[in-house]
Amino acid sequence: MGYKNVCVNCRISLSEGTNYELFNTNKTCPTCKSKMYFVNEKFKAPKKSNDKEWKIIEYLLLSGYDFRNPYCGQEQCIYFEFPKNLQEAEAFIREMRTLK
Repeated sequence: MGYKNVCVNCRISLSEGTNYELFNTNKTCPTCKSKMYFVNEKFKAPKKSNDKEWKIIEYLLLSGYDFRNPYCGQEQCIYFEFPKNLQEAEAFIREMRTLK
């Protein structure tokens, strides 16, 4: 477990450990040299062959979601269910934006 960097092109997730102070959040993929997305330890990569889930993950990452769960405000914590399709992902991002 620990924070991760994710490449949606190669469909890989590389563990960064648990010490946030040591993380490089601006990494490039060692395979394809594209941008890697820094995500919370809650992220669990699907199989490389799972096109549907990787499209949802790519949409969420491009929208700025870093897989933190739950959202904890001053008075409450809200837990979220992972979107099952792109329509749910779009609604999920709209909801996230209202909470910030």
